[in-house]
Formats: sequence, structure tokens, C-alpha cells
Amino acid sequence: MPVRAWAQARLEDGAFAGPLAGRASALWRRVADPVRPLALPSGVRVVGIGGATLGGAGKTPLVLELARRLAARGERVAVVAAAYRARPGRARQVSVDDRVDRVGDEGLMLARALAPIGVPVAVASERQEALELAAGLAPLVLVDALLQARPRRLALSLLVVDASQPWGAGRCPPSGDLRADRARLLAASDGVVLVGSAGNAVRVAVERLCRRAGRLLFEVPAGLRGARTPEGTLLGMEELSRRRLGLALAVARPERIIAALRASGIAPAPTCLHADHGVPAPGGAGPAPEAWLATAKCATKLDGEGSGAPVWVLEQALEPPRELLSLVAGGKADVRGLCPEKPW
Repeated sequence: MPVRAWAQARLEDGAFAGPLAGRASALWRRVADPVRPLALPSGVRVVGIGGATLGGAGKTPLVLELARRLAARGERVAVVAAAYRARPGRARQVSVDDRVDRVGDEGLMLARALAPIGVPVAVASERQEALELAAGLAPLVLVDALLQARPRRLALSLLVVDASQPWGAGRCPPSGDLRADRARLLAASDGVVLVGSAGNAVRVAVERLCRRAGRLLFEVPAGLRGARTPEGTLLGMEELSRRRLGLALAVARPERIIAALRASGIAPAPTCLHADHGVPAPGGAGPAPEAWLATAKCATKLDGEGSGAPVWVLEQALEPPRELLSLVAGGKADVRGLCPEKPW
């Protein structure tokens, strides 16, 4: 495993310990601020979607699904994507043919998925410039990887947490992967979105925190539904279980994907893991598999091929509730039962 991926895995596990790591983690917790200085354009509804952990919460898949469903309802929506490890320079609308090193893997993945339905994706080296470009393209803007702004708060702020491990290792780096103090994250948000299938104990614990903080709680079931071939055919999980497949990932928390595949009887071999936003490198000893499985984000850096075998892109199904879609769009929603002590 590459050094960067190893270090990221240790953060996710909370494996870095000792007095020095503890002091550094405590300092991070004191100074980390999830509220970013940003001048919000007038006349535009800006919705921020931020993750509780340093990757792996599910925020970008949620942004994608919200944009899809809002567009299907007739909303004019644009997306501001993060350009991790890329150099987009001045603000630009992402094209499906852009180079990943110019716009970033998430921006390119979002553009490829949303361009066919007319949802523009903007990136820039400075988030302010990307937001201003997006604001000129649609009256509703979803900003990936932004939880809250100042001096004026966002129209809506959603804190995304992974149902299997909502607060990651529970500590800030380097002793864990929690992005900021949990109380600060909750204070910066208007609602918490639990992505995935949460056990009852997890849901009760998150709901208790939301009630205490006066924040809404939304559950968004999520799961793999198959993989799409370069020809556009969607192969279901049962069909995939009958194939000889490899797996190439450069994402945070790859174990979630591996566990989901194994639950469907799919045990890819070889499995090649790299750090989040890195470049997956399919390969390994022995004969090449029939195909390599990869996420849509990883596939932006594989050009459809990997070590002599095609790349099949995993597809995830998310089901945002109607109440969440209504709130994002700026309408009223029946939020009874969603932390009702503090009505929206």
C-alpha cells in the first residue's frame, strides 16, 4: 500500500497515538473552524454539503443525487465542486472532456453525470470564483465540501455522516479523521444527513445528538446496485458475482465498498488500494481479471482501461427523502419526527 494510503487508513482507524499525537489532535480540535469566509451572491440560494470526516462520509454522491432529483423536478441548479489535487486556475465550467488534473476527479465525475441533464458544474482554484460563476448559471447552487459560510450564513447547511461510522475515529488529526470538533460541526449545520444503512444503536445516538443541538436528521439509504460497462450496460450485483473481477480504488474508507461487494458474494482479486484522490493503478500478479471495478471518481483517472482489462464503473443508489429535497429547493416540508423539538 502506498505511503499516502497507509497514512490515511491510520487516520480513519485512529491508530496514531502517543503524547505528541494527542497534543496535536487537541490543538486541531481547538482551532479547526468549519465556517469559511465567503461572500454569498445576492438573489441565489446557496446550499452547502460538508462531511464530518476527512473523506468517506458520502457527501459528493449525495450532491450528485440531489442535483439529479432537483433537476428532474424542474429546478435550475448548478454545482460547485472541489478541485482536490488539481489546478483549474480561474473559474471554469467543467466539460466532460476536461483533463482530470485540471478540474479534479470529483468535478469531472459530477460533470459527466450531470451534463446530460443540463446541470452545470463549476470549479476554480478559489471557491469564491467558482461560486460566482455557478451563481450566474442557476438560482440554486449546491456547494460540495462546504459546511458553512461567514459573515452571512448559507441558505441551508447539511452535515453528511457515514451510517457505519458517523464520526470516523472520533478524534481530530493526527489521532483520527474527524474534520473538526463535533459540537462545532453541529453548530455550523442546519441538519445532519445519515448516508447508508445505520444500525439502531447508531441511529439513536445520532438522533440524540441532533435533538440536543436542535438539528434536523435525515436518513438517506444507500447501496451498490451494480457496475456499468464501457458500452453502457448495467450489470447487477448477482451478475457481477459470477465474474472474475479486480478492484482499483483511490477513495477514503475503501473498506465500505469492499464490504458491500462481499455482502453480495463478490470478492475481487486483485484489490489495489490508493489514497483518496490518488491515481488508482490496476495490476498485480497472475492473469488479468475480466474487468476492473472502480468508482466513478476513480474511473476519471483510468481512461476506461486498466492492465489489459476494461473498467466497469460501480453505481450507487441513494434515496434522499422528499423532505430533504424540498428543503434544499427552498420550499416548505413536513419535518415532523425529524428532531421536532426545534421546528424548521
